[in-house]
Amino acid sequence: MEFLKKWFSNPKNVRIATIAFLTIVFSIIAFLCVNLFLFYKKEVKSDGVDLIYEFGPNTIPLTFDSSIVSDISEQFLSYGVSYGIDVSEWQGGIDWEKVRATGISFAMIRCGFRQTHGNEVIEDGQFRQNIEGATKAGLRVGVYFFGTAKNREEALEEAEFTVNLIKDYNLSYPVVYDIESFDEGRLSRVSYSTITDNILTFTETVGSYGYETMVYSYHDALSYMLDTGKLEGKLIWLAHWGERTNYKGNYNMWQYTSTGRVDGIIGNVDLNVSYFTYVNSENEIVPNPKYVSPPSLYFNNVEETVKTVRTTTMRTGPTTDMPNKLGTIPRGTVLTRTGISDNYSLVNYNGRMVYVLNGDLIKVTS
Repeated sequence: MEFLKKWFSNPKNVRIATIAFLTIVFSIIAFLCVNLFLFYKKEVKSDGVDLIYEFGPNTIPLTFDSSIVSDISEQFLSYGVSYGIDVSEWQGGIDWEKVRATGISFAMIRCGFRQTHGNEVIEDGQFRQNIEGATKAGLRVGVYFFGTAKNREEALEEAEFTVNLIKDYNLSYPVVYDIESFDEGRLSRVSYSTITDNILTFTETVGSYGYETMVYSYHDALSYMLDTGKLEGKLIWLAHWGERTNYKGNYNMWQYTSTGRVDGIIGNVDLNVSYFTYVNSENEIVPNPKYVSPPSLYFNNVEETVKTVRTTTMRTGPTTDMPNKLGTIPRGTVLTRTGISDNYSLVNYNGRMVYVLNGDLIKVTS
């Protein structure tokens, strides 16, 4: 203490200490300002994925650039990360060339909807302009239908309405059933089980036309309302806004904000991360760096005739946790089953051995 008193009694030392103190204070202030700026820009990481809330011209690199040369249901699904938006008439007119210049690589476009407090099925007012503009600009495009079907008949109506809208366009991303209205409006007295069945009716009907299908809903609905066991094998588009998600189920696309800003769009827009893309051969499949091979599954050898009870997904392996989707097998297709485990069957389809869920097959008896 005596040393400090003596040291500070010298005016020169006081000046040095003051300068050092102010330097530290200003350094702390500068550090906080930089971090506040980054927070304002909202550039964060979640599970190793950069979540960028603002897309100006050329702010991110293009992740994938392979072209689609055949029906999308026959393409393999591959892990990867790419950024996209979903839009409807609420975004108004969009400059799709500017959107493409930002590095956004895909767009999910609302094609239509059913009213939540009425019965009418309506085409989105900007659907044709959006899908034609996005396609012309070179983005990959998928569509979504906002559904409120109360029963199987209405789900079929929504599916047929969607197919008639999209049949003249080339899609390179899925056709999505958007279900987010529960316990309100026309669905206020419809059980969650029935809503799940209606989702299956829509996706299987649309899938029978050769389209890849997907289910969109929010965190709590997927966690506690929908019967996700029935949705086994379906692509899932999760809506959970924030810097990270704690959703425990499988999902293939994540809508992480509703307040994104993208050059070419006035106002806010939903932003998404897609963990798949379409490729033209197995050689192009990009492994998921976090993927761990599943344990070996025991298959009983059998030799029997089975038939698909619905449009079913075929895979290169008995799991949904890897990029192994080969496309779909139509409902009513007769197959030879050569192996069976607790959940999957090994069947011969057009000369190739593939895996399908046991629940999608029934044994044909002579």
